[in-house]
Amino acid sequence: MTTTRKTPWLLIVSLAIVAAAASSGGMYVFMSHDRTAIDETVKVNAVENKPQAPRLVTIAPMTVNLQNERNEQSLLYVGFALEVGNDSTQLLLQQYMPQIRSQLLTLLSGQDSTQLANPQGKERLAANILEMLKHSLTAQQPELSVLNVLYTDFIVQ
Repeated sequence: MTTTRKTPWLLIVSLAIVAAAASSGGMYVFMSHDRTAIDETVKVNAVENKPQAPRLVTIAPMTVNLQNERNEQSLLYVGFALEVGNDSTQLLLQQYMPQIRSQLLTLLSGQDSTQLANPQGKERLAANILEMLKHSLTAQQPELSVLNVLYTDFIVQ
């Protein structure tokens, strides 16, 4: 008689275990599908928000003779890169690099060594370089998008 009484309970408990397992499996499938959609959205947003590397035009270091207030000779060894805003500006600057270097040598040789020794003098020189680059290099030149002058070498001696 005890065997017949245990049979309904055994059936109910086994059905409850099967139902719990099915519920857990369904929830796992639902959550993993939802996570895949979230992961794809995060990957797309990460690609869209990835910062773009700056476009740089490197100018080889140059050495220039300087004068100062006491008419003493000094040397300036300077190298820098120009940060540009678009590919057309980058290409144009690379094509006209000899003209740019010539203009830079002229501009740099007219500087005062005592003024270049402090940070304000370096900032003023960078502003002068940006102003110099606004002048056209060729006829029918599009407007150049030069954003910044970044010094890579700077020695006044």
